[in-house]
Amino acid sequence: MKNYFKQLSWAQRVMIMIAVMVLGIFSYYQTTGSLPFQKKPVTVMVQTSKDGQSAIKIDDPASKEIEKDFPMNMTEDEVMDAIHKMSHQKVEASKKWGAIPLTPGRVNQLLKVVQKNANHYANSSVYIDILERWSKGDFSAVDKDHNRIWNLQGGTIGKAVGILSVEEEKAYIEENFKVKR
Repeated sequence: MKNYFKQLSWAQRVMIMIAVMVLGIFSYYQTTGSLPFQKKPVTVMVQTSKDGQSAIKIDDPASKEIEKDFPMNMTEDEVMDAIHKMSHQKVEASKKWGAIPLTPGRVNQLLKVVQKNANHYANSSVYIDILERWSKGDFSAVDKDHNRIWNLQGGTIGKAVGILSVEEEKAYIEENFKVKR
């Protein structure tokens, strides 16, 4: 094996080392379940509203942690990406890349970020419209919200085609986030 490695060109050796590093990082995330924006396991609850509707609630991390993940100096692309990834929890789509737990604390922090930077974001009114409804627990148009952001990002694959049921959302959360048992 040693002689084989010596016969490879410098570029081939570098590519092999990069591949090994990527596999190592992927394996780490697979075994630890540690994902960006989720340092600790979450608790998932199904709540029933006054009108008899069931909804998923995920506990929030500490506000300091949310402020660190969503600082006041976020770029517009980072805000779009966060809204997009949070919407994945609630929408039906053929492909979804990335997931951030959709929690009241995260929604409220993003809303503060957008309001502070409204003059600097080209689409701040879109983000405010979405985040204000979400902050009130209104996800009745979350598929349309997803697609508004998806279109702004130039999406071509993974258009939302509906809203997940409570059971489907719970399954998505359990599949994509570290959940306390």
